[in-house]
Amino acid sequence: MFSDARGELRLLRDLHHLDRISRTAMAAALGPALLGTADDIAAALPVAPRHRALLRRWLASLTAAGAARKDADGVHHAADPTDMPEPPVLHELDVRYARLGFPPEMAALHRAALERLPDLLADRVTLTDLLPGNSDPVASLGAYQRNVFTGRLHARCAELVAAEVARRAPGRVRVVELGGGSGATTEVLHGLGTDYTFTDVSPLYTGAAAERFGVRTAQLDVDADFTAQGFPAGGADLVVAANVLHNATDIPAALRRVRRLLAPGGTLLVVDSAGDCDTVLTSMQFLLSPPAASAHAADPRGRFTDRRAGTDTVFPTAGEWEEDLTAAGLEVRARYPDDAERPAPAGQYLWQAVAPTTTTVDTAPLRRLLDGRDRERVCTVDGTGFDASAVLASVPPTPGAGLPDEALRFFSSVAEALTTVRPEAPPDPGPPPRTLVLTGDPVGAEAVLRTWARRGRVTSVAPATPPARLLAAMERAEATEAVLPLPLARSLPHTPAAALTDLSALTRVICTEPGAEPDDIAAWAALGPALEVPEPGTARAADDIAVPAALAADAALRDIDPHEAVAAVREVGRAALHSMLNALYRAGCYTDAGDRYTPQEITASVRPAADHRRLLDRWLTVLTEEELLVPDPAGALSCSVSPDTYADLDLVWRPARRRWRAAHGSDATVAYARGSAVELLALMRGERSAAGLLFPRGETDTARSLYRESATARYQHHAAAALITGRLRGTPRARVLEAGGGTATTTEVVLPELERLPGTAVEYLFTDVSPFFLDHARARFGDRLRYGVLDIDRDPVDQGHRTGSFDVVVAGGVLNAAVDTDASVRGLARLLTPGGLLVLTEPTQEEYWVLASQGFLLAAPRDARAATGASFLTHDQWRAVLDAAGLLPVADLPADGHPLHPLGHRVFAARRP
Repeated sequence: MFSDARGELRLLRDLHHLDRISRTAMAAALGPALLGTADDIAAALPVAPRHRALLRRWLASLTAAGAARKDADGVHHAADPTDMPEPPVLHELDVRYARLGFPPEMAALHRAALERLPDLLADRVTLTDLLPGNSDPVASLGAYQRNVFTGRLHARCAELVAAEVARRAPGRVRVVELGGGSGATTEVLHGLGTDYTFTDVSPLYTGAAAERFGVRTAQLDVDADFTAQGFPAGGADLVVAANVLHNATDIPAALRRVRRLLAPGGTLLVVDSAGDCDTVLTSMQFLLSPPAASAHAADPRGRFTDRRAGTDTVFPTAGEWEEDLTAAGLEVRARYPDDAERPAPAGQYLWQAVAPTTTTVDTAPLRRLLDGRDRERVCTVDGTGFDASAVLASVPPTPGAGLPDEALRFFSSVAEALTTVRPEAPPDPGPPPRTLVLTGDPVGAEAVLRTWARRGRVTSVAPATPPARLLAAMERAEATEAVLPLPLARSLPHTPAAALTDLSALTRVICTEPGAEPDDIAAWAALGPALEVPEPGTARAADDIAVPAALAADAALRDIDPHEAVAAVREVGRAALHSMLNALYRAGCYTDAGDRYTPQEITASVRPAADHRRLLDRWLTVLTEEELLVPDPAGALSCSVSPDTYADLDLVWRPARRRWRAAHGSDATVAYARGSAVELLALMRGERSAAGLLFPRGETDTARSLYRESATARYQHHAAAALITGRLRGTPRARVLEAGGGTATTTEVVLPELERLPGTAVEYLFTDVSPFFLDHARARFGDRLRYGVLDIDRDPVDQGHRTGSFDVVVAGGVLNAAVDTDASVRGLARLLTPGGLLVLTEPTQEEYWVLASQGFLLAAPRDARAATGASFLTHDQWRAVLDAAGLLPVADLPADGHPLHPLGHRVFAARRP
């Protein structure tokens, strides 16, 4: 993005200098209190409860920069306890901010904040109190959005809006700006020939925008239903959200609301941050703490309900932003700057995402079903009644219809059901049913069409309705049947309110998934209705095995806090990154602060074995991505942290080991990773065997611990077992092949579940390329299994395995070791019977501790990883591999929003047509 490399370098130096000034001010504000746990420091200063998350982020930043350290007991220490930090050089703020393009108000506000940091932390003053008495608060608080970097992002926004205007000419493009605030984005976009609506939750900002720009304004809360606030579904061609969505309580939910606001093919432009910087942490970040009157002021970690819940994080990473955009049904078209360019302060990016176009729906069958019922109420959605005329006008939902969110979801699901179901009125329909469904459930939507075919009436309630209210809704509607997913079908009859609810009209409960037990059937029978479960072997039973698998996997985590497990994984990843730096340090690089080396110089010092040159390149890539190594325009890399942070491996690994043990109850994974860290330089040079560290003395205990200890391993093994048993339940005889069985940690979970399947005889073939693993498995399982050799890098048929001979093929964490994943998956798919299931468990993002241990065992790939240098295929690449093999998706776990989802460990299930 920069045409002047020297100018870019100066700007980056100014940014880094502002961060250094801010860190110095942090340390000075903490002063003698910088000795103790975060809670001790907060009490000593003191720090207002609403700012304690900010304090913890300060401590993390100071520790990462080497200005503080944290011992194994969680006690923070100054880098040199005998020296007080130097006062920050505040007179440099004006010139640095001016060169970065900020208005003078920003330097003045930041200086005032740095001088009053203890008072800000204690809530003796607020950031707005520090504004000059005669200043415009809107302009002063918006000063941080006016600089060289955000200016470029706003200019790119303007280019995209202008292109949209040209594409849609002669019509005017309907633009809605969310959270417009001080109008920094508005002033660039509002005059481009659009129908522009400025929104914000605050009347302070909407009033200022109306006066300044002369545009239409409205108050809009991104955390509430847009339709109820006067913004109908499909009412915008383009939505702009600049520096606002990180304030949402639930970013994915807010993005879903935006998706509904967009017309088919509409565009969303998001400008937001993907991380912290110290400059913002000591200034504008005070505005992001919960308000003093908020219910979350006492515990800021409770204010978010998305992936940030229970953390101090405000900004998702760039990858998490893109995951959330995709999960909301939007297609991410571009990100600016791209990975080859420098991001704006605090990692700011612009994302361009597009809403899909509407699929044409044939509503003629629906008109036949509702013929003659124009004024008759045929459904009630979240308490609102709709007659047949209103239903026909709402399917499919049209832009500007003004439907509430629940009604929009209901009619959208009915429209989707019409693309696959064509119910006709039966010759003798019997009494008209009264059916209760959950909004948005595809099986429920099909049941809605069948109910209308029998001249019945439907009640739809929100999926998140509490059990007692759900039962009350059944009673009020006098429902004769209810369509429920497996978890509700199993839990609802045991709810205390069930015995007090009049369910005398209810004759049957239709469970949408297989997996109900005889006890569940008996519990409903005691209340009156019969519980109906899909027949094993039906198409729906074959495909609807994901939900029970997810429940089984969650049950395996009942003694683990998944949020703590995620935090432990990230702590281990951080230790692994610092271990890579330690290996470079022992090779003679980065022994002093300020050292700079080119990649070629690092390679010459490390002297990697030929097989490990690619791995060293990957180290340098991830260390740069994590900003531990920082490139200059000449291509040399400098280290952003002090050697003190990585020179001592005991200090590096002690907090990781402690956190991992607290989360998982054991620490075999960390012990192995720590042992590998000591040997990294020898491993890289080929002087030490990675296999010898993983299988010491030829034993598998260490490897087995790695593959069963973590939360992700437990989740994956039990999800795989449930998927396999769900597929085979009710099948008299079945054949299962496990590819790359290795230490048999997948086998030891799957096999007992298969042996418990009633009425199913399963032949289980355990395979691996190595006789070593086959011998270990034979010693453990004896004649419970059959054994065979299978090399995943060769065609299975050429190795004696027959095409179309297995009902299930499972590969637990092995295909990432394949040289060509596409070829390996195609080979395994050929082994499946028609309708057979392939179950895979795989990581889909880089694991830093693997890069510093088992990474030495991975061969150079010839698939999509070859171009990127990555160790693992991404999630999208895995889906493409399965599609290319001609397999149909069945399950992709864990689901978005699950605590383990950010770690990228996936369970895929796909079936042969």
